[in-house]
Amino acid sequence: MMTWKKIFAVVTIAALLGMVMGGLFGLAAGRLAPEFFRHLIPWQDVEPGGMAILLGATAGVLLGGALGGFGVIVQTLVQWKTRASIEK
Repeated sequence: MMTWKKIFAVVTIAALLGMVMGGLFGLAAGRLAPEFFRHLIPWQDVEPGGMAILLGATAGVLLGGALGGFGVIVQTLVQWKTRASIEK
């Protein structure tokens, strides 16, 4: 059975790993296509690499946390199913 501390750790680590991977993706995207990110904020010009890293890391945190939460849900369902089949 998963404790709340283990669930928190799994989701947090997944979100942090997602942030790192998203930031690296943003770094690569900002270097490959800087003009795409230069005018994302219409009223000012921004550093394209910085904006790409920020957007990539933000998306990585959201998607990594969601993936970690989904993993916890799947593991809980598998444990319930295993426990129910053992009890029968």
